[in-house]
Amino acid sequence: MEFVNRDGELDFLQRCLEKVKERPALVVVRSPAGFGKSTLTDRLINSMPLNSKASCVVDPSVRGRVGAISLHEGFFLQRIAESLDRTADLTGGAWPTLAGFLKARRKDAVLTKNPLDVVSEMPSLKHAYKVVFDYAARALLFGRYASEKLLISDQADAVAICAAYTEYVLRDHALILIVREVQHIDLQSLRTLLLLVERGPGPDLVFEYTAETGRFEPEHHKLLFRAAERRPGIDILDLVRLSADHLEYLIRTSVLSDFDLTSDYYLSWDGNLRSIVELKFGVGVGQSLTDVSRIGRTLANLSDTISEHIAQLPSLQRLLLSIIQAHVEAIDLPTLSSAAMRIDPRALHSEIGKALDQLEDQDAFLVRTHGLIALRNDTIAKSLQQTPAVQGLLALSEKALRDNYAGIMEGELGTQGLSNLLRQYFRLCARTKDMQGLKRAADRLTGEVRATQDHTIYVDAVASAIEANPELFRGEHDDLVEWAAELAYSASDWRRATTLLSLLKKRTSYSELMRACALQESGGHVEALQIIATLRCETADIQTLLAADLVEALVVGCRGEHGKTREILEAITANEAYRTSPLVGYAYRFFEIVDGLEGSLKSLKASVAWFHRHNLPESMAYSQLPAALLMARSGDIDGARTTLGQATIALSQVVRDQHIVVNNACAVELLSEQPDFRYCSDELSGALRFARDDFSELTILSNLSIALLSQGNLESAVDSAEKCHLLLANHDFADTDIYWPVCFNMAVVYAANGDTEKYEAARRFPFDNGPSREDDLEYWQYRYGLADLPPDTHQFLGGKPWHPVYLSHWLIDLEGLSLLK
Repeated sequence: MEFVNRDGELDFLQRCLEKVKERPALVVVRSPAGFGKSTLTDRLINSMPLNSKASCVVDPSVRGRVGAISLHEGFFLQRIAESLDRTADLTGGAWPTLAGFLKARRKDAVLTKNPLDVVSEMPSLKHAYKVVFDYAARALLFGRYASEKLLISDQADAVAICAAYTEYVLRDHALILIVREVQHIDLQSLRTLLLLVERGPGPDLVFEYTAETGRFEPEHHKLLFRAAERRPGIDILDLVRLSADHLEYLIRTSVLSDFDLTSDYYLSWDGNLRSIVELKFGVGVGQSLTDVSRIGRTLANLSDTISEHIAQLPSLQRLLLSIIQAHVEAIDLPTLSSAAMRIDPRALHSEIGKALDQLEDQDAFLVRTHGLIALRNDTIAKSLQQTPAVQGLLALSEKALRDNYAGIMEGELGTQGLSNLLRQYFRLCARTKDMQGLKRAADRLTGEVRATQDHTIYVDAVASAIEANPELFRGEHDDLVEWAAELAYSASDWRRATTLLSLLKKRTSYSELMRACALQESGGHVEALQIIATLRCETADIQTLLAADLVEALVVGCRGEHGKTREILEAITANEAYRTSPLVGYAYRFFEIVDGLEGSLKSLKASVAWFHRHNLPESMAYSQLPAALLMARSGDIDGARTTLGQATIALSQVVRDQHIVVNNACAVELLSEQPDFRYCSDELSGALRFARDDFSELTILSNLSIALLSQGNLESAVDSAEKCHLLLANHDFADTDIYWPVCFNMAVVYAANGDTEKYEAARRFPFDNGPSREDDLEYWQYRYGLADLPPDTHQFLGGKPWHPVYLSHWLIDLEGLSLLK
């Protein structure tokens, strides 16, 4: 379509990219569907001077997301890696291909080391994905590590490798990156991209964001505007619909030369330029549009016009559109053909090829890129969903694709290429209400792809199916609902876990205690206490009563009732009836809520020993993580590193919590005699991409600020301290104890920068905004100048110029709850 009436917008984009500033550009082009965002950015690229930055356009080819459809974390990073990989040769070698990137790092790999040796390598722990990356880099790039498989797999190592490649190219090579359909972006990808453009060098980012209401999705809004607070700003360009004279011009040049636009026609138009495309292609090649009223109908109701167009297509074309729509992500030709032939065995490969050509060239419904086929835009996808003529075909298509992936999965048994097949199969089973298929997929997920990057895609699939037909999942299917709730619980999706557990027809002590724990984590304290009160009345089971006591301790502890929390925990550890239960290990861990350094360390060591005795390795690891940090605060660095190494190995498959492992490892390193500050700043910067809550982000940023300061990077240290300040001003956690160490570290950074006003404000903040610390009171009096010397128990920690902060699990882990089944 001809580029018209956007010269002002084009000038605006060019000015954004040409501004002289210390940070790369970040521009969001926002509008409802079809307003011409992609036409505008295509024009931007074409108008750039020949000697300007290289450019890369990324289209994730995701269309019509509804119901059980969810994207795994890092999906957009993989699509960016794919586009950078394909663009590499066009840049004259400005950056390597993905395969070249991996081969270049093969030289650095150590051929004889055991992976566990790499994990525990000094001076401190390596992040889990780096271990996989090192070993993948020296592979021969076949099997699961072939670049084409890395780009589509949702396994943690594949996503991490694609992310590493993307960050390498974007950080070290100046280019303009245009990302389309950002309304679908996963949060890990968005967070990573926003971190890359906080300061130069980095890519100039242009996001295309479809928003029918003119607003960002809430989770995107939070990240984008937090980024805007951390940098000079984000340039947002809201496109408006074309003016009446330009709409008339496009219709005249594309459809009907003697057409005159009436005001009624223009006012009825929603601004979607697909209307012009539909008028041009919908009438049929070689035919002329003689019915002017049809223009008015199309402008007023584009969806109905597209539906009419689809209904008039030959049956094979409607079938192919239905299969592509059912697949959501771009589909390859063999999968498309296989599904089509399952539905219509008479279909021939040659006929399918001709039908695809017609859908692309004569109807403008499809786009084919690098061997993958997708609907051209979301407008077509939404119209397909509403077209009566294809409703039955959509259902058949979902079943055909499901059966196709089931067959492939059987052939892939025991290989490493399973997870990306399972992702599609699982979603399709949910869409087709295939309970047995979902159960089989759940078994495979639990047993073979535990390292999946984001379990929530599977939780979403089950939850969406339940929401569509709750009765189908009741009774005999309770085990599937419970499985999804367990997955949500292990992924820290507390609200989803609570919702799923409330749907169970047959509730057990196990499911109710899990629900109480999830409610406690999401702030539903009153309901959590009601659940455990009911359980105490209904059962005499020792394990259940003990778990109920633990939940109560957590709830009252989060409320700040530390005296009552201590009473409950002391009663648990003194109760002879509980002494044989593995769950007592959690009581020892929860003493962290009320005790200072010395008491907490003693209790955590007891927790570790208790879980070791009862063979609960993950629960033991979660107690080792804070224990290691407290050992380091006491001066036992070697013991802390050994303990952390054991925890890291035990949690290597727990992808969602790797930011905890990394943060605590760096906190120990910062307390060592000769800290590797560069290592800490690199690792903590990476951990930020995986932090999913304000408390974790604040903790990591606090440690990052002191690592950067000690490294000599004062500007970046101040920047991290400023980010801490913004989080303290607006956060979603209730635990104010963290104010004391974070504000102390901020003050250290501001003092080094000579900013007396901010130094004093940081020192005042804990006193003005939260209660005083009940634990380690003498130590904090010393840190804030109210005492001359630290207490004897804190001599080592008090001798450090900063206070590294750690993350801990105040939670009954799923491993422990499962004992109640």
